[in-house]
Amino acid sequence: MSDIRARLDRLADEADARKRRLVAVGVLTEALAPHGIEPILVGGGALEFYTAGGYATSDVDLALPASAEVNAAFADLGFEKEGRYWVRADLDLLVEAPAPAGLPGEDAPRTEVDVDGVRVVVIGIEDLLLDRLRAWVHWHSGEDERWTRRLALLYSDRIDWEYLRDRTKSVAEEAAALEELAQEARQ
Repeated sequence: MSDIRARLDRLADEADARKRRLVAVGVLTEALAPHGIEPILVGGGALEFYTAGGYATSDVDLALPASAEVNAAFADLGFEKEGRYWVRADLDLLVEAPAPAGLPGEDAPRTEVDVDGVRVVVIGIEDLLLDRLRAWVHWHSGEDERWTRRLALLYSDRIDWEYLRDRTKSVAEEAAALEELAQEARQ
């Protein structure tokens, strides 16, 4: 664990905050691998990843189980627990684990990337788009509508539209919003 901790500590020299957050997720992934636990980047961090920084966030949202192994890994990596967050103030890292591991209901492929030699797993584009679409439709969030549209246009050629149709078919408002997006993406 000391080599992994040293890798995280070296991030103090990384000026790019987005890269620092991604490498930190990769380091945590490496620390949790022996326990069979895989953090998945979700929320604003995933949106920031897919929009190459077009959307900006200052924290990291991870899908992780609440477990002694997760708590020990964060502590071993020098994070301190503050409410629902794990914090490394010296690295300007703020991590929240809002969802259980496995992301219930998600069976779309996830995105795996190598960032400076560490593996980072990001929620699949379809499930991120679905999350934002639901916020747009149910909470009438104009910001989420904007980002849903942007994701649909950026990734229209690789989105599994049938997966999304299957996930929205039982809620008429979601299905209608998705069809609107699909039509825009085809233009």
